[in-house]
Amino acid sequence: ARVPTVHAPSPHRIVMPDGMSLPLRRWGPVPGSGRPPRAVILGLHGFNDHAGAFVSLAAAVAGADIAVYAYDQRGFGASPQRGEWPGAGQLVSDARWALTQLRQRYPHTPIHVVGLSMGGAVAALLIDRDPPAAIDSAVLVAPAFWGRGEMPWYQRFALWAGEQVAPALTLSSETLDIEPTDDPAVMRALRNDPRWIRAPSVEAMAGVADLMERALRSLQRFDGPPTLIQYGGRDEVIPPEAACAMFTALPLGTPWRAAFYPDGYHMLTRYRGAAAVLADIQAFIAAPDGVLESGRGVGQAAVRQAVCAQASQG
Repeated sequence: ARVPTVHAPSPHRIVMPDGMSLPLRRWGPVPGSGRPPRAVILGLHGFNDHAGAFVSLAAAVAGADIAVYAYDQRGFGASPQRGEWPGAGQLVSDARWALTQLRQRYPHTPIHVVGLSMGGAVAALLIDRDPPAAIDSAVLVAPAFWGRGEMPWYQRFALWAGEQVAPALTLSSETLDIEPTDDPAVMRALRNDPRWIRAPSVEAMAGVADLMERALRSLQRFDGPPTLIQYGGRDEVIPPEAACAMFTALPLGTPWRAAFYPDGYHMLTRYRGAAAVLADIQAFIAAPDGVLESGRGVGQAAVRQAVCAQASQG
């Protein structure tokens, strides 16, 4: 049976410059075996999640001689200070450090960043840094770009009130009636996953809102590297209004492309149609300008028009 997440302890760690030790997962060719992989992926997981989210991607690329590395970002998974919001800048700095460590280990191997949801926002800010991160391409899977201007007023107020009044208060996503996937096996795994954060603090919610807004603003300056943005028509976490703002912010003619999956849920790599999404990631990494396996590639102007039309209908 397919295992959609991995939450058993990992023997690997990555130590950040300030001494913070974070759980690290690795799949693919063993380092130092004398046979470097054809490519390396650094995975950045989503809000409340952990590095085990990349097990499905790792399984999909296992036969292609691709190594996948992912770590529990600060405040998430089994990291120290779990549940505390580390700040957007810290998350980006950690990702940059992880990239430098991978580049030292694989000096002549293409390195790609794959960001899931919140990890997509971290990846965007990583790309926006000066100097830009030295990566060969990026894949943003249902990325969390959401300006507060696109949030309903009651969400904005709840975030503001929580920041001002009760930062230790927790909010449960179960009360929002959101379905992140249509795969019951994935939902069972998440319910039984001790590393999944079920009730994030208001401080963390406000922090991720700030991260999403900063990432959205950074898109206006986007100019590479080659980037694939994947979005699903049934995403209830990042709704069409937010996706419309994302695609509108991206400058036309710069090296980004889109794939739109009409039946896709927010957890695009962990829903019933995930095989097509995973195949597209592998195809894009191999040839950023090539044809996507699923046939779901959409032109820049066309995806902007389609998603914004969906937003106006909603």
